[in-house]
Amino acid sequence: MKIKQSFWIMVALLPTILLATACKEKKEPAGPVDLSSLTLEQLIEGAKKEGHVESVGMPDDWADWGSSWKALNDKYGLTHFDTDMSSAEEIQVFKAEADSPTKDIGDVGHAYGKIAIAEDVVQGFKPSTWDSIPDWAKDPQGRWILSYTGTMAWAVNTKLTGGRVPATWKELKEGDYRVSVGNVVGGASSQAMVIGAAFAYGGGLNNVRPGIEYFKDLARAGRITGAYGGEPLGRGEIEVCANYYDYSCLGWKERYNAQSPNVHIEVTIPQDGAITTGYCLVFNKTAPHPYATALTIEYLLSDEGQIDRARGFARPIREVKLPSEFQSRMLDSRLYKNAITINDPDTLSAACQEVGRLWEEEVIPLMN
Repeated sequence: MKIKQSFWIMVALLPTILLATACKEKKEPAGPVDLSSLTLEQLIEGAKKEGHVESVGMPDDWADWGSSWKALNDKYGLTHFDTDMSSAEEIQVFKAEADSPTKDIGDVGHAYGKIAIAEDVVQGFKPSTWDSIPDWAKDPQGRWILSYTGTMAWAVNTKLTGGRVPATWKELKEGDYRVSVGNVVGGASSQAMVIGAAFAYGGGLNNVRPGIEYFKDLARAGRITGAYGGEPLGRGEIEVCANYYDYSCLGWKERYNAQSPNVHIEVTIPQDGAITTGYCLVFNKTAPHPYATALTIEYLLSDEGQIDRARGFARPIREVKLPSEFQSRMLDSRLYKNAITINDPDTLSAACQEVGRLWEEEVIPLMN
């Protein structure tokens, strides 16, 4: 009886025993896929299965991201959604969502690529055009890659300024203009604005204090407005928008001058202090759509993707042949003669962090 019982117990347990044995013999997972080693066909196959890419800080009207999102949908069926935010916020959302990610890719100021690495929120990917990207414009492991550059510019609504367009930081200060500054604590473009003012008054990347003092004076005079960005500019709520790059300002000029009788935007480059720098793509370490993200970066750094940036008035990081009609839409090249090109991300990162800290401590209290 006991023998029979033992036999039937063994029969009942046999599936469990076999399953346990199979699990022991099963090899451990191979680890994350090296997306850089895959062919374009393999990336496309994986991306089509995922079907979506989620970005932060890459809205349609910034450097014409909209054309690229449309192309990715037309070519590969990728749907897309963006949540606009500052560079600092992009990195923080990657970090906050590490255990339950929703975002795939971001576009942060050059200074923030190093910060993203320090926060350990990005992974590396090298597109097929890697070798044609300047060394200064990419992390050696592909954890950030500049895809375009721009120069700090001013968008001036001459309907509100009586036709006046200041040419220098000194003229801006001596006038009565109300100035839009944006998010200086965490926004790369607004921090670049302050650094530009610092250069105008004898400072620079290693001494941002003159730029801080400049805006403290404007704050005391009540000349800093809380409104910023394209929509309030297009509604005629901003006199001088000082915290964006030429590509954004030119895009708004093209759009809003044709739409609103209350707006006439002129764009200029401050002749005594404007920096030229770039924005870099960052690939979330825990991206929920890794194949779609890699394919997106591959497209954005292809010739076609780079032409999209030029269509949006930005300067592609790679040397690509641009349609001849693009030149007529750009600012006079003479306006850029005094612009200061920044290609040292470490020094820029330190300067931006200092600007953010000082602005929060010294300027914001004067604005309240």
